[in-house]
Amino acid sequence: RYDAYERIRKGLATVVVGTRSAVFAPVKNLGAIIIDEEQEHTYKSDRDPKYHARDVARYRVSKQNALMLLASATPSFESYYKAEEGKYTLIKLEHRYGSAKLPKVSVVDMRKNSGGGVTSPLGNQLCEKLVRTKEEGNQSILFINRRGYNNFVSCRSCGEAISCPTCSVSMTYHTFGSSYEKGELRCHWCGRRMPMPTECPSCKSEHITRMGYGTQRIEQELSELLPSADILRMDTDTTSAKNAYEELLGKFRRREADVLLGTQMVTKGHDFPAVTTVGVLLADASLYLDDYRATERTFSMLTQVIGRAGRADKEGEAIIQTNNPDHDCIRLACKQDYESFYRNEIRLRRQLRFPPFCDIALMTLSSEDEKELLRASKILADKFSKLVSEEYSDLPLLTFGPFEAPVYRVEGRYRMRMVIKCKLNRRSRSLFSSLLADFSKSGAKGLNLSIDFNPSNL
Repeated sequence: RYDAYERIRKGLATVVVGTRSAVFAPVKNLGAIIIDEEQEHTYKSDRDPKYHARDVARYRVSKQNALMLLASATPSFESYYKAEEGKYTLIKLEHRYGSAKLPKVSVVDMRKNSGGGVTSPLGNQLCEKLVRTKEEGNQSILFINRRGYNNFVSCRSCGEAISCPTCSVSMTYHTFGSSYEKGELRCHWCGRRMPMPTECPSCKSEHITRMGYGTQRIEQELSELLPSADILRMDTDTTSAKNAYEELLGKFRRREADVLLGTQMVTKGHDFPAVTTVGVLLADASLYLDDYRATERTFSMLTQVIGRAGRADKEGEAIIQTNNPDHDCIRLACKQDYESFYRNEIRLRRQLRFPPFCDIALMTLSSEDEKELLRASKILADKFSKLVSEEYSDLPLLTFGPFEAPVYRVEGRYRMRMVIKCKLNRRSRSLFSSLLADFSKSGAKGLNLSIDFNPSNL
């Protein structure tokens, strides 16, 4: 990184390609900053220093009279709204490159499959298509946004799920290597690993059952459906080693594998000419997350993964498996109709006062001592209320909380939150700066207060 930084600083590199932090590259005579897939929430850093690459890019190009180009098939609502207002210039690409056509999309109602006695995560239509694709010598991509073998392990006697000792989440069952018979429990928040219990920790019953499915379970199902096929699984577990991500993609690109199965990392930016089939499992699962952007992200994810099929002269087909086939988000994503989806969703955002019609400040207070955290949360809320009613009474704000974070405890630290809808400007930033300054002066031990503006996740 240092060597690359020095080359750029000395003017030896005229083009810089990089991830989020590349937006800070010391380019001389800056002419343009291009952000591809600009809607991606990973452009927002949720760790200190908290920043959004898009905001930094906009600041830099304004100071150096350069161009900022945001590229996406599914722009973020904030960017598209700015284009509608005339702050950005909107340029549309109406056709795919070359002779490629959009793939045919089929939506499969999995409620009918389960009603017919089918227990496999792979529906009949998808199975038939995968077999046919293999016979024709083409490739397939399967997407499921869950890793591991089973989502959780619960007791059939008392109904309690086995949870992480230090986080408020259930453990996920993962198998070892190529074996599907032996496994362990893992926490996807802190990384803790535990052996699979033989009895329930609560009631000591031996009736332990594994529920749900993830990439490892699908990999096993595929190996039984296509015994002669080479299957690549791409998730956090298989790409943790150095260069593993590039090696897996290179192998698939060289057609040394028939099926690429994975989480979100298989959905965006890939161009594989031999891929004619794309399958999506649990397409509606991300619709029910407790975030106002859940439908926007689901639409983007589905649009992107559907676009992986039929990118050359071969016709493609995408099969979307869902329990909610009539949902507008899924229906419009299958039609690749971004504008209709945007119109529907922006009306709701306007009525409920969510971005782009406001900014959101997320204040998080955390501590290992739950009682101390609850006491400090009350003090923080009172202090904030006093500032807003007196010194900053001119600011229009909507305040929610304090309340528990969706995942209340992470790595032994309890977390309380306040959400403030506001308009970020010099005055509102002064309010939050004053609050942080007062908190740091209080000398509270073991307590941590962080403020994130327009966080990527609520």
